[in-house]
Amino acid sequence: MKIKYQRAKPYFSGDDRKDILSKIDNILTTGYISQGKYVSEFEQKFAEKVGVGYAIATNSCTSALEISMRALGLKNKKILVTTNTFVASVNSIILSGNIPLIVDIDEETLCMSKESILDNLDDDVGAIMWVHMAGLISPYFFEIKSICDDKNIFIIEDNAHTHGASVDGVMAGNLGEVGCFSFYPSKVLATGEGGMITTNNKELADKSRILRYHGVVRNEGTLSGVDYGVKAIEPSQNFRMTETSAIIGLSQLSHLDEFVKKRNKIADLYTEYLKDTDGISLLSKPDNTIHSYWNYYFILDSNIDRDKLANKLYLSGIENANAYDPPCHKQEIYKDYLQKKPYEISDDIMKRHLSLPMYYELTEKDIEYIVNKLVESIEELNDSN
Repeated sequence: MKIKYQRAKPYFSGDDRKDILSKIDNILTTGYISQGKYVSEFEQKFAEKVGVGYAIATNSCTSALEISMRALGLKNKKILVTTNTFVASVNSIILSGNIPLIVDIDEETLCMSKESILDNLDDDVGAIMWVHMAGLISPYFFEIKSICDDKNIFIIEDNAHTHGASVDGVMAGNLGEVGCFSFYPSKVLATGEGGMITTNNKELADKSRILRYHGVVRNEGTLSGVDYGVKAIEPSQNFRMTETSAIIGLSQLSHLDEFVKKRNKIADLYTEYLKDTDGISLLSKPDNTIHSYWNYYFILDSNIDRDKLANKLYLSGIENANAYDPPCHKQEIYKDYLQKKPYEISDDIMKRHLSLPMYYELTEKDIEYIVNKLVESIEELNDSN
């Protein structure tokens, strides 16, 4: 069996590859291959794109999240996080010295539900880690933010899926106190590995830069060219980005608007072809948002076996995904971090959702093939019931 359509795939044109290789040759020649001029340029241009004052590059979104919580001064505080996320979100809370509280999701957005947030927003909560699932910013984001502002609760955006997304004209990464992006290969912008912190808070930005470099600052001396060593400020680790990642990131960032526009075109085609298909429900997109469509999700009727459908698509050469199932609240290691109420929505939706291939090179002909195989597979499963 040969894979015809990958679930996700980063795109680099011929000119992009030439430019990237030329810049990599430059750093190999000079020897400056970590945390140099290209990282600084990537930070500057990323901050300008998001519309924030500061951007701090890291080696992953996970480290960006951990750094952000520490830089905000959060310690032994409860931090709300959705169950529908990669375990890295929960892990970063624990590693920052805080306590995750895993909450249920909204069936319309697949993001954390407003009800779960309000039910758990007590005096011990220091922040909400808001995962913009699949690239959608929740329509009730500003309503919750207003409540959090009154209670001095921070909003930390987990923007792993949300490069180029916006709500009411405000870009993801400029909505909370701090935003954290991922550049993993499956993301809208891909560098291989890498992350970015965005904020308008100068103190937080300065602290983040210290924490990404072992928690130290350079000692200053009177003589130029002399290394006076470092001063330890706070124990931390090496979370720096390489120059290679930044070079690739600069190339990807230059195409962000184009990438998001194409992803929306692909999503619109999926929606048009699938809107009248029996056995599935499509997710809505609020008019005041720009969706970045990290993934295109739909929900199956309860009588359709999701795993059998996924297998049929795979055998037709179509990769697909059911991220993030099993959800975090069903992971044994997180049993001490659960909300009191049952996870009614996620227990239902997470076993019935599926995503289709989403990447720049997909054509309308490709979409037609994928949709035809999906509909055909659903019909076969319905006939076998």
